Amino acid sequence: MKHPIRHYLSKFKYAIALAVFVVSIGFIGEHSITQRLKRKQEIATLQHKIAEQQRKFEEDKRVLEELKSNPEAVRRVAREKYFMKRQNEDVFIIEDEREK
Repeated sequence: MKHPIRHYLSKFKYAIALAVFVVSIGFIGEHSITQRLKRKQEIATLQHKIAEQQRKFEEDKRVLEELKSNPEAVRRVAREKYFMKRQNEDVFIIEDEREK
């Protein structure tokens, strides 16, 4: 008399082997589907950061070109960003509470 478990396993051995294969490929290991999805999401995040840095680079490049060609722009940046002033001027700094 065969054991019921052995009989069940022998009857569905190909289906069980296929299921084990699909689980091992899909969820276990370095090249699994779950790892691929994580990497795909990470790539999308990094591409977004690259695009943001590229936009920032282009803006900084534009400002640098303006500073090279326009002396008034140098004065404006010195006053706005570094709070520099002329000898007879007073500087008032107004902070916006919404920016914090």
